Amino acid sequence: MNGICEPMIAGMSEGRLEWHFANWSRFMRKDNYTDGYPGKAAGCVGGGYSQTFDDMADASEVRVARVVDALVGSLEPIQRAAINHTYLYAVFNFPRGNLEPILCIAKRRIAGWLVIRGVY
Repeated sequence: MNGICEPMIAGMSEGRLEWHFANWSRFMRKDNYTDGYPGKAAGCVGGGYSQTFDDMADASEVRVARVVDALVGSLEPIQRAAINHTYLYAVFNFPRGNLEPILCIAKRRIAGWLVIRGVY
Protein backbone atom coordinates (compact mmCIF):
# COMPACT_ATOMS: atom_id res chain seq x y z
CA MET A 1 0.00 0.00 0.00
CA ASN A 2 3.00 2.32 0.49
CA GLY A 3 3.75 2.29 -3.22
CA ILE A 4 6.20 4.74 -4.66
CA CYS A 5 4.50 7.84 -6.05
CA GLU A 6 7.73 9.11 -7.57
CA PRO A 7 11.44 8.79 -6.61
CA MET A 8 11.69 12.39 -5.39
CA ILE A 9 8.63 13.96 -3.83
CA ALA A 10 8.79 17.76 -3.69
CA GLY A 11 12.58 17.66 -3.30
CA MET A 12 12.61 14.85 -0.71
CA SER A 13 13.42 11.21 -1.44
CA GLU A 14 10.66 8.66 -1.02
CA GLY A 15 12.80 6.80 1.54
CA ARG A 16 13.30 9.87 3.69
CA LEU A 17 9.61 10.74 3.58
CA GLU A 18 8.78 7.17 4.62
CA TRP A 19 11.21 7.56 7.55
CA HIS A 20 9.32 10.68 8.65
CA PHE A 21 6.01 8.81 8.49
CA ALA A 22 7.47 5.83 10.43
CA ASN A 23 8.82 8.22 13.07
CA TRP A 24 5.43 9.97 13.25
CA SER A 25 3.67 6.62 13.54
CA ARG A 26 5.91 5.64 16.51
CA PHE A 27 5.29 9.04 18.09
CA MET A 28 1.52 8.67 17.73
CA ARG A 29 1.60 5.28 19.45
CA LYS A 30 3.72 6.31 22.48
CA ASP A 31 1.75 7.35 25.53
CA ASN A 32 4.58 9.26 27.19
CA TYR A 33 4.79 11.80 24.33
CA THR A 34 1.09 12.53 24.00
CA ASP A 35 0.75 14.40 27.31
CA GLY A 36 3.52 16.87 26.44
CA TYR A 37 5.69 16.03 29.43
CA PRO A 38 9.03 14.23 29.34
CA GLY A 39 9.17 10.57 30.30
CA LYS A 40 11.79 11.19 33.02
CA ALA A 41 11.76 13.38 36.13
CA ALA A 42 13.96 16.45 36.01
CA GLY A 43 15.72 15.69 39.29
CA CYS A 44 18.69 17.61 40.60
CA VAL A 45 22.09 17.21 39.02
CA GLY A 46 25.07 18.74 40.72
CA GLY A 47 27.93 20.18 38.70
CA GLY A 48 26.04 20.73 35.47
CA TYR A 49 24.07 18.59 33.13
CA SER A 50 25.04 17.14 29.83
CA GLN A 51 22.71 15.29 27.51
CA THR A 52 23.92 12.22 25.74
CA PHE A 53 23.82 12.09 21.97
CA ASP A 54 20.99 9.54 22.15
CA ASP A 55 18.93 11.92 24.31
CA MET A 56 19.44 14.73 21.80
CA ALA A 57 18.56 12.45 18.87
CA ASP A 58 15.40 11.26 20.65
CA ALA A 59 14.35 14.85 21.35
CA SER A 60 14.95 15.78 17.71
CA GLU A 61 12.84 12.86 16.50
CA VAL A 62 9.99 13.94 18.78
CA ARG A 63 10.16 17.53 17.51
CA VAL A 64 10.10 16.35 13.88
CA ALA A 65 7.20 13.96 14.64
CA ARG A 66 5.25 16.87 16.11
CA VAL A 67 5.89 18.87 12.95
CA VAL A 68 4.64 15.97 10.80
CA ASP A 69 1.60 15.62 13.07
CA ALA A 70 0.74 19.29 12.62
CA LEU A 71 1.18 19.00 8.85
CA VAL A 72 -1.03 15.90 8.69
CA GLY A 73 -3.63 17.84 10.64
CA SER A 74 -3.46 20.58 7.97
CA LEU A 75 -4.43 18.21 5.16
CA GLU A 76 -7.89 17.99 3.68
CA PRO A 77 -10.02 15.40 5.50
CA ILE A 78 -9.82 12.77 2.73
CA GLN A 79 -6.03 13.14 2.54
CA ARG A 80 -5.69 12.99 6.33
CA ALA A 81 -7.82 9.84 6.32
CA ALA A 82 -5.57 8.26 3.66
CA ILE A 83 -2.44 8.99 5.73
CA ASN A 84 -4.05 7.70 8.95
CA HIS A 85 -5.35 4.61 7.15
CA THR A 86 -1.91 3.82 5.70
CA TYR A 87 0.41 4.64 8.59
CA LEU A 88 -1.74 4.34 11.73
CA TYR A 89 -3.96 1.54 10.42
CA ALA A 90 -7.08 3.56 11.12
CA VAL A 91 -10.12 2.04 9.48
CA PHE A 92 -11.57 4.07 6.63
CA ASN A 93 -13.43 2.67 3.65
CA PHE A 94 -12.25 4.03 0.32
CA PRO A 95 -13.81 3.22 -3.03
CA ARG A 96 -11.74 0.57 -4.78
CA GLY A 97 -8.66 2.04 -6.45
CA ASN A 98 -9.08 5.54 -5.03
CA LEU A 99 -6.63 5.36 -2.11
CA GLU A 100 -3.33 5.51 -4.02
CA PRO A 101 -3.95 8.80 -5.90
CA ILE A 102 -5.22 10.48 -2.71
CA LEU A 103 -2.25 9.12 -0.73
CA CYS A 104 0.24 10.34 -3.35
CA ILE A 105 -1.24 13.84 -3.28
CA ALA A 106 -1.11 13.89 0.54
CA LYS A 107 2.49 12.62 0.60
CA ARG A 108 3.52 15.23 -1.99
CA ARG A 109 1.98 18.00 0.13
CA ILE A 110 3.63 16.79 3.36
CA ALA A 111 7.03 16.43 1.63
CA GLY A 112 6.76 19.94 0.18
CA TRP A 113 5.80 21.42 3.53
CA LEU A 114 8.68 19.62 5.28
CA VAL A 115 11.19 20.91 2.71
CA ILE A 116 9.82 24.46 3.05
CA ARG A 117 10.34 24.21 6.82
CA GLY A 118 13.91 22.93 6.40
CA VAL A 119 13.15 19.39 7.58
CA TYR A 120 14.96 16.80 5.45
